[in-house]
Amino acid sequence: MFKEEGGELFDSRSASLGHTLQGGIPSPMDRSRAVRFSMKCMTFIEKHHELLKAMPPKQRQATGESAAVITIQQNLIKWVPVQEMRLQADMKNRRGKKAWWEGMKELAEAMVGRPQLLHVIK
Repeated sequence: MFKEEGGELFDSRSASLGHTLQGGIPSPMDRSRAVRFSMKCMTFIEKHHELLKAMPPKQRQATGESAAVITIQQNLIKWVPVQEMRLQADMKNRRGKKAWWEGMKELAEAMVGRPQLLHVIK
């Protein structure tokens, strides 16, 4: 529907769910997160659609904020503009440049009883 309605304005593709590719059954937490993601996505699309509709037809142009990536930050689902995301992301490895748990590696190693690895890490 998006591809047909968007014509030449944008491209859309389908994606296979990770659980399908991995062969697992989605947990209740996965299903709950999927609902939260879809609700957040629909709200985002509706908001930006309304902003475009409010503009005069010949002046309609999407803002830079309409190109965003949905993220999980702590326990919140947030939108990050693509330009900002590029500054915070390690695009080669497809992850953030800073992980919230980075400072806890030594603690985790000690808790699992692997102190022999601590001297290798340092």
